Amino acid sequence: MANRNLYRIEMLILKVLEEDDCYGYQLTQTIKEKTGGQIVLKEGTLYPVLYRLLDQGFITDRKELVGRRQTRVYYHLEPAGKEHLDKLIEDYYGLVDAIQCILGPR
Repeated sequence: MANRNLYRIEMLILKVLEEDDCYGYQLTQTIKEKTGGQIVLKEGTLYPVLYRLLDQGFITDRKELVGRRQTRVYYHLEPAGKEHLDKLIEDYYGLVDAIQCILGPR
């Protein structure tokens, strides 16, 4: 079950990056905002997923100087990441449809 949750987090991160490049805090805030506060990612959850996505070539990063000393790392969705996102979304909806068959209509 923990693996499935990581894939869902991956899916959310990649979906946000599909819209625009973001830095870590911006990712957490966007996900929190878009889910009405239902999903809150902590740094300890976010960064291991980002590093894995980087290692797999699904995203890339670039550093930008902000102010005099602070550097922000922006993450960018690569074409391989878009393909991975599409697969994750397909798998997710397949699971939701299967569950819906058991639960029935709302």
